[in-house]
Amino acid sequence: MEHRIDATRYHHGWDRDAEPTLRIASGDVVELDLQMAGAGQIREGDSYADTSFDFDTIYRLLGPVHVAGARPGDTLRVEIISLTPGDWGWCGTEPDLGLLPDDFPDPFVRTFDLRDRRSVRVCPQVTVPLAPFLGTMGTHPDEPGTLRSFPPHRGGGNIDTRHLTAGSTLWLPVWCEGALFSCGDPHGAQGDGEVCLAALECDMHARLRLSVEQRSIGAPRFRTAGPLTPLVDSAGHHGTMGIGPDLMEGARAAVREAIAWLVSEHGLTREDAYVTCSLAGDLKLLEVVDGGMWNVGFTLPLSILHPPR
Repeated sequence: MEHRIDATRYHHGWDRDAEPTLRIASGDVVELDLQMAGAGQIREGDSYADTSFDFDTIYRLLGPVHVAGARPGDTLRVEIISLTPGDWGWCGTEPDLGLLPDDFPDPFVRTFDLRDRRSVRVCPQVTVPLAPFLGTMGTHPDEPGTLRSFPPHRGGGNIDTRHLTAGSTLWLPVWCEGALFSCGDPHGAQGDGEVCLAALECDMHARLRLSVEQRSIGAPRFRTAGPLTPLVDSAGHHGTMGIGPDLMEGARAAVREAIAWLVSEHGLTREDAYVTCSLAGDLKLLEVVDGGMWNVGFTLPLSILHPPR
């Protein structure tokens, strides 16, 4: 059976006592009209000065969906059938947030035209293929009170896992009767790390199938429909490293080097380079076994650059 939740029936946090928006049977399909993070707080073409971001209401989640038969200790299987982005999106930073707040103390925002449904032109030097996914998908973690829409929790939530594109499957632990599934925070593209704070935030039309499995898992799991990065693997990658005793400092060092390379070798502004890293670059743990000195890598696909080097 198929059901629909329209864009007006949103909520901003996780509340186990909220009346479910929808009650479905295991195996039913839910169609969702999801609004971007910041809906109503930013318009296409806005500069940062034109926005009115409110982090208490920035996410418009749809749900909760009560799935019949789901009980604590079960698993909810979420099959991602289709994801269609809206006409435009945005990316930017906020003071004191993101991976490099000291390097980028002044906020900025960019909006992007997505109407060709295939790619986003980040700047004259960079085009990133669209790879839509939902940044937030989760079951309620069975904690009291109203929880904020982020950070992630034991039921998933704001997991920002860019590999959950159409055709992929996500498995979530069930902690409450009915699972109480919610989703939102749709993204048109993102790198592993979402380093500048935002991905390509955009509206999304989604179709998901929700099914109960009578088995327990300790944490969310997922399976992709194919290779992890098929849209950008045609021309190799440029990588940078951050080596040291602290993983976060290593991540910062690697991303700083990637930004420096984009600026010096490809002529990007620092802001466009930071956005490019957030939308298309991947943080990786290259090595964690060597006596307390860790190697954090950051890779950028050469295929997004004009021309690639």
